Amino acid sequence: MIELVKVLTVILRAALSETYYDKNRKEKVIYPYATFDLDSEYIERNQEGFYLDIDIFDLNSSYLKLFEVENNFKDTLIYKRELTEEFNLIFSFQGSNKVPMNDEDLKRRTLRFYVKIDWRTKEYGIA
Repeated sequence: MIELVKVLTVILRAALSETYYDKNRKEKVIYPYATFDLDSEYIERNQEGFYLDIDIFDLNSSYLKLFEVENNFKDTLIYKRELTEEFNLIFSFQGSNKVPMNDEDLKRRTLRFYVKIDWRTKEYGIA
């Protein structure tokens, strides 16, 4: 799972360099930034599916930059396939939506992708 998160971080940072697993722990936050997390489900032997949730944040009075970042993620992931020695990933877009925030200038959107993973080695995957 650690290798999977590392690979996902590299892939997602191609869309937005300020992308972090779980939360942005930087002392000085650079906007826009994104965080991601995943929840998995069993498909069949050596296959899992997981929902990749990406939250993007911007400190701005407009949603324009967030829409640009959202498009970057879509362009990077919609037809993405990634093959490593440990697994094969296939991405598909599920949807996106606005998340209300208490701060007028803090904007947030959530994107959801479904990723099918074929584990290529028993030591990483489901037996």
